[in-house]
Amino acid sequence: MRPAAVAIAGLLLAGLSQSAAAQDRGRTFAGPSPQMLEATAALRPLNAADPTPDLRLPTVAVQSAHGGHGQAVALMIVGAAGIVTGLIVDEAIITIAGAAAAGIGLYLYLR
Repeated sequence: MRPAAVAIAGLLLAGLSQSAAAQDRGRTFAGPSPQMLEATAALRPLNAADPTPDLRLPTVAVQSAHGGHGQAVALMIVGAAGIVTGLIVDEAIITIAGAAAAGIGLYLYLR
C-alpha cells in the first residue's frame, strides 16, 4: 500500500511542477522568425536565370571537412561498445560481433 501512495504522490508533484507546466504551452512554431527569413533572403539574392539553387556546395564542403570517415568511426565505436558489453555480460558471441564491427570500421577508416 505504501509504494502505491508514494507513486501517486510523485506523479501528482511531477504534474504540478513549474517545469511540467512550462512544457505544456500548446503548439508553437519552432522555426525561424519572419525577420530572420527576410534578413537571410536579403543576404542571398536569387538568380532569375536559375530558379533552383545549387545545394551541392554545402554538402561537398562538409564531406571534405571530415574526409568521409563518419561511418568508419561509427563502426569502430559500436564495435568497441559491443566488445565491452560482451565482456561484461560474459557472452562470447557479442564480444566476437563487436570485434568484427570494430575491425570493419578500422579497415574502412584506414582504406
